[in-house]
Amino acid sequence: MSAPGRMIPATEEDTLFLRKIMNRMPFAGGIFAPHFRAVEAEEIPAVNAKGGRDTDGWTAVYEAIVQPDWINGGGGLHGAAAAWIVDMTTGTTFRRLFTNDWNIAGPSINIDMTYYHPAPPGTRIRVECTIDRMGGLLATARCLIINAENGKRIASGMHTTIKPSKGGWGRGDKAPAQAKL
Repeated sequence: MSAPGRMIPATEEDTLFLRKIMNRMPFAGGIFAPHFRAVEAEEIPAVNAKGGRDTDGWTAVYEAIVQPDWINGGGGLHGAAAAWIVDMTTGTTFRRLFTNDWNIAGPSINIDMTYYHPAPPGTRIRVECTIDRMGGLLATARCLIINAENGKRIASGMHTTIKPSKGGWGRGDKAPAQAKL
């Protein structure tokens, strides 16, 4: 097993998995997925005694070239596009660590974004995702989007997901009833 923090190159299978997860989202998957690739990650932790993995601090890195249809009126990466990138790359990072007995697949409950510098079309971005916590019901990850050429921060985000107690919404399951006021 490699030392903690040691990054190993991604495989073609890692990139295909990332693109598969992105393409599951009909409204934007096809716009983003072809332009992303997995770059590197820490070695995947072994399955622990509870059937999960010890994930706190695990990091995976992805790259893409900013496309013209990801841009806002000012000519830089749109904030919603950056938030979507955070959502999908952190979600993929979580899923890379699932086991047959352990996963936290579910909807986002919070994505908190901060924006720093614009990224015009053609900018190569590096997306660094680090899992802060991944337990039985909640998962939280940090994501930093930087300009891969000069290291400037473009945006960062914190993403928290939850595993619904009875299946995932949007797949035939009913959402919780609204409270009566």
